[in-house]
Amino acid sequence: MSPELKLTSMRNMIDNRFYTSITLSLVILASALSGCFGDDDDDSKPGWQWPAKEDYGCNINESSGLICEPYGYFESTPILTLDNPLDDSIWFLTQDGIITKFSGDSTVNHLNNSSSELVGDLSQIVSRCHNEQGLLGMTFTEEYATNGRILLVYTENKTCEDAKDSNVVLAHATVTDDKINMDTIEVLIEVKKLNRNHNGGNVLSIGNNQYIWSIGDGGGSYDPYDNGQNKSSALGTIQLVNYVNGEIIPPENDSTNKSTTLHYGLRNPFRMDVDPSGNLWIADVGQLCYEEVNMVPVLQSSNFGWSEREGFHDLSSEECYENMSAENLEFTNPIIEYSHEFHCSIIGGFWMDWGPEVLRDGYIYGDFCSGMVWKISNTDGTWTTQEIGALGTMIVGFGKGINGELLVFSWPGQVFQLNGI
Repeated sequence: MSPELKLTSMRNMIDNRFYTSITLSLVILASALSGCFGDDDDDSKPGWQWPAKEDYGCNINESSGLICEPYGYFESTPILTLDNPLDDSIWFLTQDGIITKFSGDSTVNHLNNSSSELVGDLSQIVSRCHNEQGLLGMTFTEEYATNGRILLVYTENKTCEDAKDSNVVLAHATVTDDKINMDTIEVLIEVKKLNRNHNGGNVLSIGNNQYIWSIGDGGGSYDPYDNGQNKSSALGTIQLVNYVNGEIIPPENDSTNKSTTLHYGLRNPFRMDVDPSGNLWIADVGQLCYEEVNMVPVLQSSNFGWSEREGFHDLSSEECYENMSAENLEFTNPIIEYSHEFHCSIIGGFWMDWGPEVLRDGYIYGDFCSGMVWKISNTDGTWTTQEIGALGTMIVGFGKGINGELLVFSWPGQVFQLNGI
């Protein structure tokens, strides 16, 4: 079966007048969607409609030291790239459940120039009833070289006429000769949810057969089921999972659970990364007013405050509080926040120890509505935020190219690369 993929050549540059109009359009879109992206589109925001998946292209001011160029195009929204630990290829994941392997030599700068093959088609087992559902995450296990096992995160498949409940699952499968054996897919952990949105979905290996898995608060506006501060619930958390030789090892002294709540008080932490110093970076999507980035040592259990707080502020369904909330030693403050003025939804990226020089030694993140990209870095012991530039496209994720390019995923399916000038 050929991959559900269409590779096209796209325009290399956008003239300044077109770029200005698109930037203005995205600013207007950000104002319209402020606080809406990530809410359930049935009940929590009456009248809410997602924007059309339009191809805006990509451009960035040359003063950034970067250029944004086409890299490829998928029929479905791309969500993730992974370096294959056994060769120089990368695996692309799309939200509809298609996993494709791309390989090439050092001359590859576009997916058109690389060879591709289908690794797996999970479209029949993942739900796509909502824009936040589908295949959400994957990682190669530490034992992949010997047993070919991978971990997958997705929303379970249901007919879209069913009730809005849609569970999110952690599963494993076996890969042989770069093909997923569909008969080996087995659900390891299933987390019940009453809404289709706020699924989280990132899964990362942190060594010693330990994996972390991010899960959203269960969906709806303002945490209607109070999951954020309920440490006994897996919703709104980062779970710690011990997985060895195809089996989950329950936590010590707790044979009733298959995972441990490591961090909680999160709304929708659908992307995270671990830097070389062992710090966990979590981009958590906000509700009405603020988006936030959290950073803590990966195994230092923390409560990030949702749904008592949004960013540094008390949460209100009526207005945005500008004043900081009173100090609460139970909560771990975010490292940065930004408001919904011209923005709407944070998109987490990577700690950059690769890629263009201007992006290195910092954490990269963006915004869905404004197309803005920022970098957080440590300057003389203080974490500061640098505006990299607006790309003029609806950012839904970041990836890594065959030659270490920083890739930007757009909601309609385009993939762009950011390279140094």
